[in-house]
Amino acid sequence: MIYDLTHEHTALLAIDLQREYFDREGPAFVEHAVDIVANVNRLIDAFRERGLPVVFLKHMNRADGSDAGRMGDFSAATEEDSFVEGTERVELIPELHVLPGDDVVVKRRYSGFLGTDLEAILHTAGVRAIAVTGLMTSFCCETTARDAHGRDYEVLFVADANEGPDLESPGGEAVPHDAVLRATLTALGSGFAEIVTTDELLSRLG
Repeated sequence: MIYDLTHEHTALLAIDLQREYFDREGPAFVEHAVDIVANVNRLIDAFRERGLPVVFLKHMNRADGSDAGRMGDFSAATEEDSFVEGTERVELIPELHVLPGDDVVVKRRYSGFLGTDLEAILHTAGVRAIAVTGLMTSFCCETTARDAHGRDYEVLFVADANEGPDLESPGGEAVPHDAVLRATLTALGSGFAEIVTTDELLSRLG
Protein backbone atom coordinates (compact mmCIF):
# COMPACT_ATOMS: atom_id res chain seq x y z
CA MET A 1 0.00 0.00 0.00
CA ILE A 2 1.26 3.46 -0.91
CA TYR A 3 -1.74 5.63 -0.07
CA ASP A 4 -3.91 4.60 2.90
CA LEU A 5 -6.40 7.47 2.35
CA THR A 6 -6.90 7.93 6.09
CA HIS A 7 -6.83 11.69 5.49
CA GLU A 8 -10.31 11.29 3.97
CA HIS A 9 -9.64 13.86 1.25
CA THR A 10 -10.01 11.63 -1.81
CA ALA A 11 -11.99 12.41 -4.95
CA LEU A 12 -13.23 10.08 -7.66
CA LEU A 13 -12.75 11.05 -11.30
CA ALA A 14 -15.14 9.39 -13.75
CA ILE A 15 -13.62 10.21 -17.11
CA ASP A 16 -15.48 10.37 -20.43
CA LEU A 17 -18.20 7.79 -19.85
CA GLN A 18 -19.98 9.29 -22.85
CA ARG A 19 -22.35 7.86 -25.41
CA GLU A 20 -19.59 8.09 -28.03
CA TYR A 21 -17.88 4.99 -26.66
CA PHE A 22 -21.09 3.00 -26.17
CA ASP A 23 -22.79 3.68 -29.53
CA ARG A 24 -22.21 0.65 -31.76
CA GLU A 25 -22.96 2.76 -34.82
CA GLY A 26 -20.61 5.56 -33.82
CA PRO A 27 -16.99 6.07 -34.94
CA ALA A 28 -15.57 5.90 -31.40
CA PHE A 29 -17.31 2.73 -30.19
CA VAL A 30 -15.29 0.72 -27.63
CA GLU A 31 -16.44 -2.89 -27.49
CA HIS A 32 -15.79 -3.46 -23.80
CA ALA A 33 -16.65 -0.01 -22.45
CA VAL A 34 -19.79 -1.45 -20.90
CA ASP A 35 -17.68 -3.83 -18.80
CA ILE A 36 -16.50 -1.11 -16.40
CA VAL A 37 -19.80 0.70 -15.80
CA ALA A 38 -20.81 -1.42 -12.82
CA ASN A 39 -17.49 -0.86 -11.06
CA VAL A 40 -17.51 2.87 -11.75
CA ASN A 41 -21.04 3.12 -10.36
CA ARG A 42 -20.06 1.14 -7.25
CA LEU A 43 -17.31 3.66 -6.62
CA ILE A 44 -19.57 6.64 -7.33
CA ASP A 45 -22.10 5.35 -4.81
CA ALA A 46 -19.43 4.64 -2.19
CA PHE A 47 -17.77 8.04 -2.53
CA ARG A 48 -21.13 9.78 -2.42
CA GLU A 49 -22.21 7.85 0.70
CA ARG A 50 -19.03 8.96 2.45
CA GLY A 51 -19.42 12.59 1.43
CA LEU A 52 -16.35 12.44 -0.81
CA PRO A 53 -16.19 14.41 -4.08
CA VAL A 54 -17.13 12.79 -7.39
CA VAL A 55 -16.19 14.66 -10.56
CA PHE A 56 -17.43 13.65 -14.01
CA LEU A 57 -15.43 14.64 -17.08
CA LYS A 58 -16.64 14.97 -20.67
CA HIS A 59 -14.55 15.45 -23.78
CA MET A 60 -15.81 17.58 -26.65
CA ASN A 61 -14.57 19.92 -29.36
CA ARG A 62 -16.09 22.47 -31.68
CA ALA A 63 -17.69 21.14 -34.85
CA ASP A 64 -15.13 22.87 -37.06
CA GLY A 65 -12.23 21.33 -35.12
CA SER A 66 -10.72 24.74 -34.43
CA ASP A 67 -9.97 23.83 -30.81
CA ALA A 68 -8.77 20.27 -31.40
CA GLY A 69 -5.11 21.18 -31.71
CA ARG A 70 -2.67 18.33 -32.24
CA MET A 71 -5.27 15.78 -31.17
CA GLY A 72 -6.73 16.16 -34.65
CA ASP A 73 -3.49 14.90 -36.20
CA PHE A 74 -4.26 11.37 -35.04
CA SER A 75 -7.97 11.21 -35.89
CA ALA A 76 -9.04 9.12 -38.84
CA ALA A 77 -11.38 10.72 -41.36
CA THR A 78 -14.22 8.51 -40.08
CA GLU A 79 -13.74 9.95 -36.57
CA GLU A 80 -14.04 13.62 -37.52
CA ASP A 81 -17.67 13.76 -36.46
CA SER A 82 -17.03 12.33 -32.99
CA PHE A 83 -17.01 14.30 -29.74
CA VAL A 84 -18.68 17.29 -31.37
CA GLU A 85 -19.96 19.83 -28.90
CA GLY A 86 -23.75 19.99 -28.82
CA THR A 87 -24.37 16.48 -30.15
CA GLU A 88 -26.14 13.72 -28.22
CA ARG A 89 -23.14 11.41 -28.32
CA VAL A 90 -21.02 13.68 -26.11
CA GLU A 91 -23.48 13.30 -23.24
CA LEU A 92 -22.79 10.99 -20.31
CA ILE A 93 -24.42 7.57 -20.59
CA PRO A 94 -27.79 7.29 -18.82
CA GLU A 95 -26.61 4.23 -16.86
CA LEU A 96 -24.04 6.35 -15.03
CA HIS A 97 -25.03 7.41 -11.50
CA VAL A 98 -24.98 11.15 -12.13
CA LEU A 99 -27.18 13.41 -10.05
CA PRO A 100 -28.35 16.97 -10.69
CA GLY A 101 -25.79 19.38 -9.31
CA ASP A 102 -22.84 17.00 -9.67
CA ASP A 103 -19.58 18.54 -10.89
CA VAL A 104 -19.15 17.93 -14.63
CA VAL A 105 -15.94 19.21 -16.20
CA VAL A 106 -15.68 19.76 -19.96
CA LYS A 107 -12.23 19.19 -21.43
CA ARG A 108 -10.70 19.75 -24.87
CA ARG A 109 -7.54 17.69 -24.41
CA TYR A 110 -6.62 14.26 -23.04
CA SER A 111 -5.74 15.66 -19.62
CA GLY A 112 -8.64 16.53 -17.36
CA PHE A 113 -6.57 19.40 -15.94
CA LEU A 114 -5.45 21.25 -19.07
CA GLY A 115 -7.60 24.32 -19.67
CA THR A 116 -10.36 23.19 -17.27
CA ASP A 117 -11.61 24.09 -13.80
CA LEU A 118 -10.89 20.59 -12.44
CA GLU A 119 -8.05 21.71 -10.19
CA ALA A 120 -10.11 24.61 -8.81
CA ILE A 121 -12.85 22.12 -7.91
CA LEU A 122 -10.38 19.77 -6.23
CA HIS A 123 -8.63 22.55 -4.33
CA THR A 124 -11.91 24.00 -3.11
CA ALA A 125 -12.88 20.56 -1.77
CA GLY A 126 -9.50 20.11 -0.08
CA VAL A 127 -8.68 17.04 -2.15
CA ARG A 128 -5.31 15.37 -1.64
CA ALA A 129 -5.84 12.08 -3.54
CA ILE A 130 -7.69 11.14 -6.71
CA ALA A 131 -8.94 7.81 -8.00
CA VAL A 132 -8.94 7.57 -11.79
CA THR A 133 -11.64 5.62 -13.64
CA GLY A 134 -13.21 5.72 -17.09
CA LEU A 135 -12.25 5.88 -20.74
CA MET A 136 -9.84 5.55 -22.39
CA THR A 137 -7.05 3.74 -20.57
CA SER A 138 -3.92 4.99 -22.35
CA PHE A 139 -5.35 8.30 -23.52
CA CYS A 140 -7.42 10.51 -21.19
CA CYS A 141 -7.12 8.31 -18.10
CA GLU A 142 -3.37 7.83 -18.20
CA THR A 143 -2.70 11.44 -19.21
CA THR A 144 -4.87 12.75 -16.38
CA ALA A 145 -3.16 10.42 -13.91
CA ARG A 146 0.31 11.59 -14.97
CA ASP A 147 -0.78 15.22 -14.86
CA ALA A 148 -2.23 14.77 -11.37
CA HIS A 149 1.04 13.21 -10.19
CA GLY A 150 2.93 16.24 -11.47
CA ARG A 151 0.58 18.44 -9.45
CA ASP A 152 1.38 16.42 -6.31
CA TYR A 153 -1.92 14.61 -5.89
CA GLU A 154 -1.83 11.07 -4.54
CA VAL A 155 -3.00 9.09 -7.57
CA LEU A 156 -4.81 5.76 -7.52
CA PHE A 157 -5.48 4.16 -10.89
CA VAL A 158 -8.35 1.67 -10.74
CA ALA A 159 -7.34 -1.22 -13.00
CA ASP A 160 -10.77 -2.81 -13.38
CA ALA A 161 -12.56 0.50 -13.88
CA ASN A 162 -10.56 1.66 -16.91
CA GLU A 163 -11.25 0.56 -20.45
CA GLY A 164 -10.20 1.38 -23.99
CA PRO A 165 -9.80 0.06 -27.53
CA ASP A 166 -7.36 -2.29 -29.14
CA LEU A 167 -4.52 -0.30 -30.71
CA GLU A 168 -1.97 -0.68 -33.47
CA SER A 169 1.78 -0.82 -32.91
CA PRO A 170 4.18 1.38 -34.92
CA GLY A 171 4.85 -1.70 -37.03
CA GLY A 172 1.19 -2.18 -37.82
CA GLU A 173 0.54 -5.15 -35.54
CA ALA A 174 -2.70 -5.32 -33.58
CA VAL A 175 -2.28 -4.73 -29.84
CA PRO A 176 -5.27 -5.95 -27.77
CA HIS A 177 -6.49 -3.72 -24.99
CA ASP A 178 -5.41 -6.24 -22.36
CA ALA A 179 -1.82 -5.63 -23.45
CA VAL A 180 -2.36 -1.86 -23.59
CA LEU A 181 -3.78 -1.91 -20.07
CA ARG A 182 -0.89 -4.03 -18.80
CA ALA A 183 1.64 -1.59 -20.27
CA THR A 184 -0.19 1.41 -18.82
CA LEU A 185 -0.45 -0.17 -15.37
CA THR A 186 3.22 -1.12 -15.49
CA ALA A 187 4.35 2.38 -16.39
CA LEU A 188 2.03 4.21 -14.00
CA GLY A 189 2.66 1.80 -11.15
CA SER A 190 6.40 2.26 -11.48
CA GLY A 191 6.38 5.92 -10.54
CA PHE A 192 3.12 7.80 -11.10
CA ALA A 193 0.22 6.05 -9.37
CA GLU A 194 -0.75 3.21 -7.09
CA ILE A 195 -2.59 0.52 -9.02
CA VAL A 196 -5.70 -0.75 -7.24
CA THR A 197 -8.86 -2.70 -7.98
CA THR A 198 -12.37 -1.50 -7.26
CA ASP A 199 -12.66 -3.82 -4.26
CA GLU A 200 -9.31 -2.68 -2.87
CA LEU A 201 -10.30 0.97 -3.14
CA LEU A 202 -13.68 0.35 -1.53
CA SER A 203 -11.97 -1.47 1.33
CA ARG A 204 -9.50 1.35 1.81
CA LEU A 205 -12.27 3.93 1.97
CA GLY A 206 -13.58 2.01 4.99
